[in-house]
Amino acid sequence: MITFVITKGDVSNEFECTLEESISSLKNKIIQEFNLPCKYIDIDFLLERPIRRLGKFNLESGILPRTLDTYTFDRYGLEGLTVTATFHEVEDYEPKKYDKKFKHVNLVQKYKVGHGLTVEDGYDITSETDFPTLG
Repeated sequence: MITFVITKGDVSNEFECTLEESISSLKNKIIQEFNLPCKYIDIDFLLERPIRRLGKFNLESGILPRTLDTYTFDRYGLEGLTVTATFHEVEDYEPKKYDKKFKHVNLVQKYKVGHGLTVEDGYDITSETDFPTLG
């Protein structure tokens, strides 16, 4: 478990997160707990010194880049720590939603088999004019 102490003004709340949760889930908890009208926030970490672990992401003081929102806490090396932070409300940003669909290439439609291999564009792999020898 990781404990985050989030302070805004004179209000301070503690949030406990598991290693399977992500930065975006912490941001959603903060938005709900503080009853914020905005849909997105930037977390500003207040650390005395950076948190570094071998093979993990570093966590330094300042605003965390938005590109790290999707990564889970097991990639940071924060287990058992208490981290202090504040946040800034962001009005004009819509977080990207990533789907985990993979695009597959259909090689059967891309290449035709005939006298030698012929590509759809009309190139013949066995032709000396299309592909001259090197040397």
